[in-house]
Amino acid sequence: MTVQTFPKSPEPDRQDIEECITWLSFHRIWGTLVPETIAAIASSLQLLRADSDTTIYDQETNSKGLYLLKWGTVEIYRASPVGQTHVIYRNAGELFGHISIGAGEETDNYCSGAKTITCSEIWFLPRDRFEDLKTEHPNINSAINTLLAQDLRRFSQRLAKEQARIQGLQPYVRPVPLNETIIGESKPSQKLATQVKQAAGDLKPVFLQGPSGSGKTFIAGLIHRQSGLKDRPFAEIDCAQLPLDGAGAVNTDLLFGQYDGPQGAIALLERGTLAIDNIQLLTRGDRDRLAHYLKTGHAIPNAPVEMQQQVMEQSSPTLSVRLILTSPGKLPFSDIDAHSIKLFTLPQRKRDIPAFAHHFLDKFCREQGRPPLQLDRADLRRLLSYDYPGNIGELEGILKRAVAMTPVGQSVIPEQVLWSLESPKNTFRVDLLNQIPGLRQFLLSNWWPKGIWWPMMSIFIPITVMGLIGPQTRDANVALNLFWAWWWPFYLLLFPVVGRLWCAVCPFMIVGEWARTVSLWIWPRQLLPWPTKWLNKWGAWLLWAGFVAIYLWEKLWDLPHRAYLSAWLLLVITAGAVICSVIYERRLWCRHLCPIGGMNGMFAKLAMLELRSTPQVCGTQCQTFGCYRGSDKTPVNFPDALPTEGQATGGCPLYSHPAQLPDNRDCMFCMTCVKACPNRSGQLNLRFPAADLLEGHRGFWAEVALLLLLFGGVFMHHSEEILGWLGWGDLAIDSDHLAIAIPVVSLILSIPPILTYTAHKIACFFDSEMPEYQTVIYAYLPLVLAGNLAHYLPSAMTEAGQILPVTARTFGFSGEGLPTLTWSLEVAQFLQGAILLLILGFSIFPLLKITGRPLVKTLPHLILMAVMVVAWYSLLI
Repeated sequence: MTVQTFPKSPEPDRQDIEECITWLSFHRIWGTLVPETIAAIASSLQLLRADSDTTIYDQETNSKGLYLLKWGTVEIYRASPVGQTHVIYRNAGELFGHISIGAGEETDNYCSGAKTITCSEIWFLPRDRFEDLKTEHPNINSAINTLLAQDLRRFSQRLAKEQARIQGLQPYVRPVPLNETIIGESKPSQKLATQVKQAAGDLKPVFLQGPSGSGKTFIAGLIHRQSGLKDRPFAEIDCAQLPLDGAGAVNTDLLFGQYDGPQGAIALLERGTLAIDNIQLLTRGDRDRLAHYLKTGHAIPNAPVEMQQQVMEQSSPTLSVRLILTSPGKLPFSDIDAHSIKLFTLPQRKRDIPAFAHHFLDKFCREQGRPPLQLDRADLRRLLSYDYPGNIGELEGILKRAVAMTPVGQSVIPEQVLWSLESPKNTFRVDLLNQIPGLRQFLLSNWWPKGIWWPMMSIFIPITVMGLIGPQTRDANVALNLFWAWWWPFYLLLFPVVGRLWCAVCPFMIVGEWARTVSLWIWPRQLLPWPTKWLNKWGAWLLWAGFVAIYLWEKLWDLPHRAYLSAWLLLVITAGAVICSVIYERRLWCRHLCPIGGMNGMFAKLAMLELRSTPQVCGTQCQTFGCYRGSDKTPVNFPDALPTEGQATGGCPLYSHPAQLPDNRDCMFCMTCVKACPNRSGQLNLRFPAADLLEGHRGFWAEVALLLLLFGGVFMHHSEEILGWLGWGDLAIDSDHLAIAIPVVSLILSIPPILTYTAHKIACFFDSEMPEYQTVIYAYLPLVLAGNLAHYLPSAMTEAGQILPVTARTFGFSGEGLPTLTWSLEVAQFLQGAILLLILGFSIFPLLKITGRPLVKTLPHLILMAVMVVAWYSLLI
């Protein structure tokens, strides 16, 4: 709406004056004056032209003069507690602006405003000239008094009605957004802004579909403020808050009104916008009456059953109230010409959460008169990871509570006050990067992991060499001591804590990386991309086959007691890493083909640590994806950023994106993603052990085969005892008798697949809802790790502490007098038994969680686990 500033009109010509005289002569009031007075008035009028929605004068402004409407429509309105309200329409041939003029100095201001509804032409008589005419032609006063008497009566009636209208509407009138717009830059926000603009461009009804808390009231108010009804009241009625009648249906008297009783909100509003929430709660008949109003502009009030037909046939005034109907689901109006807007949930607008958060924080800080509060990256990550069942309204409530709980003097929201933000994926997780001082700085520095590479290689190279050329007995070769008494048991012990962290400093991989660097220096070239499709299909099976070969080599050629063979095993694995590294980019060998890496990835699912990132942060804040594909140094724009964040990297060595990791299998904690991230999305979480298996885990057959192979390996390591139980103790199981040894070892390795599959079939026989074998078998993974650890524990307890004398003997010295630290075999056996009993108790929970079945339904598997522990106790102890 514009406020018209009328230019000074030129002096009217004779034709205009004659036309005006004719018009005044036929007016019911002015026509009673003598011709001389009419002519004097006509010669004093100025012709004004105005577009529609143009303010002629505002309420409480000084009277300027008298207005005579030549043609068009003008609305007289007043301000009220419910907004701008309609008083009366002035049509062609009627006058306005004369009440204040005729009332004298006591009411020098207009008591109402006037604006054009359509394009209009208006004759205007300035106030000063009008006063002169009253002096020159006193009979004008009689006409003015007549007009005053008529309009004062009409105004009094209207004002009395207005008081009742205000009283009825006030509980439902809502403020409209003044300086607010749609928040966010996401595609849903951009689409919503376009739809709101389109809906505000006309006065068609609007259908808003969206769940609770998605901002339906705000959007309705925004449409109203941007529409041609912005100066009219905006009201809202929630059908969920209306009383119920005796039959349990929503009583709509407040909406439609009663016949011969109080008017409803639609009639009281007259002209404006009414948002009706939760219309799905209305009866079919009430929805039909809404549809009737949307089509005709006539609201049918509630009436007794016997009078309903009569009421529908009676004519009612046409109303100009725009309806905005809201519902969580699709609205039941298919034949109404309306704007339909579907609001997205906040989880569908994750990219907008930072903008919403800053908006609400600024709002609540202003309300409390305190400096603006900031969100650190951990806060923002928590906000983005939560699912918000209450949508935007819930986020608003969370931040309002957070502002109230933040002590005065702090500038950053403490993470503790966001206690209600707990995503299911973050349950029982603590981000150690935020909790342990200095940990982030260390992991982002050059010390990790490359700072460990040189110390690692300074051990690996001489150990491998001494395995080839040194003494070959276990008590005189440091390679055998380190590999079988140190590395294997402590390596297995690491899995429940740090997963496959070893892979970040693995000497096989280090040699491969160095070989690649040298080869690219000698022969610059583009390394080949991974044959991912083939690897995903066959890589894990090749890995399994490699581990089968290692097991047969270990058992039949007695690797634990032959140093040169153990060294060759290390060299073979290193050769695989080197070959893949000089041909393919990144670490194909580590992810898809390394037998040790495959075991690491599987057991890493039991770890209490995980490296993840917040998918919503990565999806909404990240533009480079340097953690995955590599990037140059990225600017970091949050206050407490470290200079080492946003580093230039070559991307994840295993081609994994931390936001998409389903488990620990393909993460080796190299921290490349944390170093590359400019948004601090990475989290090094302390979590419940075996969480990967408990949270929607999905296995695959090649990994199941590896699990069963390692399961069988516990029996294979003690094949002599098993053969002794069967009376075949004299059977030779070595490289000199391969024809017999290979089938026997293969049969022993098959014990777990046969027993677990049988137990599963029994469980399925009694419970048709038992998950498939491929899923349930992972419940045995903790037991498999414990069995292997229990096997190597005696070596660690009785041999590892002799590392100093063994090293001396490796180089030709006696080693006498050097300190040792060993425990007796009884201590080792006690710990073996404790590990097996503890893991049996721990395995019950993963079994119940993975199967999702009651304890009694899983008895076949529980009995088998107990049998396995008893058997291992006999074999190992």
